[in-house]
Amino acid sequence: MTPSGTTSSTRVTPEELFRRHPMLAALEPAETRELVRRAQVRQVNAGHVIFRRGDAGDGLYGVIEGRVVVTVESAAGKELILNTFGTGALFGEIALLDGKGRSATAVAREASTLLFLARAVFLPFLEGRPQTAIRVIALLCERLRRTTQMVEDSAFLNVPTHLAKQLATLAHDHGRHDQGATAITLAISQAELAQMLGVSREIVSRQLAIWREAGILDIARGRLLVRDLRALDHIVAGG
Repeated sequence: MTPSGTTSSTRVTPEELFRRHPMLAALEPAETRELVRRAQVRQVNAGHVIFRRGDAGDGLYGVIEGRVVVTVESAAGKELILNTFGTGALFGEIALLDGKGRSATAVAREASTLLFLARAVFLPFLEGRPQTAIRVIALLCERLRRTTQMVEDSAFLNVPTHLAKQLATLAHDHGRHDQGATAITLAISQAELAQMLGVSREIVSRQLAIWREAGILDIARGRLLVRDLRALDHIVAGG
């Protein structure tokens, strides 16, 4: 998984959200203020469906506070998590730009504060700023590379290595160091990990139990505490 935001335990202002994001960081302060002024702040509860696959691509979302997952579902109802977005992340760019239906479903995994920027506002703004448009293209290319990597990992990595890679990436990109603690806290459940890998929860639980006995991590309700990130990195390196 590529970096897609900071941890969900913090909160940013709308202006900070824009400044942190590679797509909008180079905007002039006046331009940022203009977009923020025309955006909407929305409060959603945990479990709220922000948009569903096929819905109209009416705008771009940013996470001021909270956590959002983007999923797809098979005809049989099996869910696969494509990405997770924490505080400081933007999502929904594809449908924003092409105006077609959403390519996946976005769900708030915890109570979240979102910034919504309408397509009717953003596209005219983008047309007069070619450098921002180039950054948008680069961001979409990054997302495409991530999808390609997901396919490769699913096809070529065994489950322990794939799981170790997912945990290591989440720890590097989204992990939270609580004050005075050495462990890295991941706000993610075993069921969500299984959905990211496309395997059963039981398989994930068995492997996590092995790593818990080895002192690599601890398991808590709705979260994991990574105690030995280097061990996960070594598992990934070993393939």
